[in-house]
Amino acid sequence: MKKLVHCLILSMLLCAIQFVSGQSVDAFIEKAGTLYQSGNLEEAVKVMEEAKEQFSENSTVYSYMGFYKGMQAGNTQNFMEAGELIGTAYEHLDKAVELDLDNPIARFHRGVMGVNVPVFLGKLDQGIKDLEHLAELARKAPDQVPDDLLIPGYNFLGNGYQKQDRNQDAVAAWEKVIALAPGSDMAQNAEKSIAALTASEKESASSEKETKDKIFSSKEVNQLKQKIENDPDDLSLQIKLGKAYIDIKNYEKAKEVLYEVIEQDSTNTEGYKVLMETLGSMAEKGYDEKIYKDTNYRTNLAFEVSRLADEAVAVAPDDPELRLIRGSIDVGMPFFVGKLEQGIDDLNFIINSKADKEIKAEATYWLGMAYKKKAVTNWIKVITEYSGTDASQYAFQSMRPAMEHFDAAEYKKPFVSIDFVLGFQDELAPQTVVWIEDKEGNFVKTVYVSGFSGYAKEKQVNLPTWTEASDFADVDGVTAASIDVGHHIYVWDLKDHNGNTVKDDEYTVNIETAYWPSMEYQMVSAPVNLSSTNKKTVVEEGNVIPYVEVRYFAE
Repeated sequence: MKKLVHCLILSMLLCAIQFVSGQSVDAFIEKAGTLYQSGNLEEAVKVMEEAKEQFSENSTVYSYMGFYKGMQAGNTQNFMEAGELIGTAYEHLDKAVELDLDNPIARFHRGVMGVNVPVFLGKLDQGIKDLEHLAELARKAPDQVPDDLLIPGYNFLGNGYQKQDRNQDAVAAWEKVIALAPGSDMAQNAEKSIAALTASEKESASSEKETKDKIFSSKEVNQLKQKIENDPDDLSLQIKLGKAYIDIKNYEKAKEVLYEVIEQDSTNTEGYKVLMETLGSMAEKGYDEKIYKDTNYRTNLAFEVSRLADEAVAVAPDDPELRLIRGSIDVGMPFFVGKLEQGIDDLNFIINSKADKEIKAEATYWLGMAYKKKAVTNWIKVITEYSGTDASQYAFQSMRPAMEHFDAAEYKKPFVSIDFVLGFQDELAPQTVVWIEDKEGNFVKTVYVSGFSGYAKEKQVNLPTWTEASDFADVDGVTAASIDVGHHIYVWDLKDHNGNTVKDDEYTVNIETAYWPSMEYQMVSAPVNLSSTNKKTVVEEGNVIPYVEVRYFAE
């Protein structure tokens, strides 16, 4: 939802007011816009409610009302509330388009929202159609669509096409941005998007060739494909083919084959089981380059797995293996999927059933994991809602891990060790980065950055200080899996991001971490002097990063 906020802000909220009919309507919209820009979103919504009462058939009034409701959805951390607000936003946006099919503001607002809300909400196709309609309006009547709508409209259209893997269309849309606003920030971002997409396509082509080579060399896959050609109605053969693709880690192909199985037979529980195994394997890969293309990729995958698990259990509700699969999936899902209680019910069902000992044992384990998650959720609530109380400190102490020993003999000198503790655990692992700056504050090197931030780059910024300092100069080589609450040690090899050894001088080690949904955040800086006899610096401040130790090991 945070991405929705950032993207909609870029849409230039106060654009094209002069195209609204009626001075009184203009006044309402201008007043609401002023309130929004001053940070008073709730009052802006109230102003538009008043406008709606007086101008109940005005398309643009409904459009701005829907826009502000979408902004409220982006601001809330409560996913249930966000879902309700998005529903309300679309009620207004749909009404706006219904009242005037060719209102460029209504098409723009609904299009931008459709492109940027998570794909699992099913609004992407409509969003793209709205922005295409906006572009068509501009072609037919250029004076009716101002550049303040058209330029960002093409930009978001490119983003939407990219999510649909329509890469040539995406490039064409971004090229429109460059042509309409040469040299602007939006044009520069479009140029970066084109360059990143081109690089991604080359990498994908190389990966696809490698995958094809694996498939071609897989004797089992080829044999099964031949058998299926001879007997296309034998679904057991297709399930075996899906498993064969899993064995060679071609999960996309396995997913394709197994979806065909359950489309042909929606009661095929074995097909569901293997398909969920496939999606689970895809999720286990962690963050990768797909995140740059679609920052909601893993969110959509989570909801897809959850939906399939529900479908499978509906087919065979008394199957203990299916109930165990769904129960463990629900417990392992991110909190925003909202299936933890259902998972607990499934696991208790198994424990109280006549299932065999192994399945009951596994169910008992996952039930323990479920209650552990509930405990952490309550600690988070204490910390975020009752900050500063003794109980919040007890929660931090309960989360804080024990310190581990660092063995310098394992590393070649000279180097700098960066030893720190993350002392807070949220519903999701935080985004964390460790980087070096020189004494003038110039960026030197990123030592580590969490997977999502490293791969999403400017598409979704969670670590603003590092983002501004580094401009993602060396992110590819140091992006790794997200770390969580615990004791962590990284080593700086005294080289900059170009691979050159730095001179003996003063430097600063920076650690920045950002949590969601609690929004806990902390940044800690520690100096290190490569020419000083003082080899060690310890910083102890705050609760999120309560301990940092930076030590220089000379030759």
